[in-house]
Amino acid sequence: MKKAIEGEITYAYPGMVAVVTSRLEQERNVMAAGWHSYMGSGPAMYGISLREATHSYGLIKQSGVFGVNFLPATCSEQIQLSGTLSGRDVDKLSQLKLQYEDGIKTGVPVLNEAYVSYECEVQDMQLRGDHYWIVGQIVQAYRDDEAFGENGLPDLNKLHIPLYMGRATYAVLDKKTEQRPYYPLR
Repeated sequence: MKKAIEGEITYAYPGMVAVVTSRLEQERNVMAAGWHSYMGSGPAMYGISLREATHSYGLIKQSGVFGVNFLPATCSEQIQLSGTLSGRDVDKLSQLKLQYEDGIKTGVPVLNEAYVSYECEVQDMQLRGDHYWIVGQIVQAYRDDEAFGENGLPDLNKLHIPLYMGRATYAVLDKKTEQRPYYPLR
């Protein structure tokens, strides 16, 4: 049975971790972001939540652009480390052996291993609690069509999706996961 608790609780897991890329002039960076969301279409918008103290926040604020990448479960260690190492201290893209191409619209790194990536131009940055909610317009999207079925959904025979459980723990959504189509209640 649930009970009332005191203090703050942040529970939104399990969930996908977005790997946010940034660039300012010749500097490139990458970090994991557990709090993010597709926000709408017409135009397509995506939001990420970052602390001001992060190196990525500074790069994004100055450049006005960021990337959002979704990596397969084989990259779970790189996802985790991208969120624990600091780009102020190390070139994370090189250290984590993340290969990329500069995006065609913004120049942000588009990770080669990602099955979906977005290039975004910042539209708004608002402080919400101790994080900034950064909203970007998706100006270019990329998708690995081999990872998706004809119905447009991920093909879990080919794509294994990491789900962050919290506390550096991941579960994997794959072909062993039971899929249930929705049927309305009658």
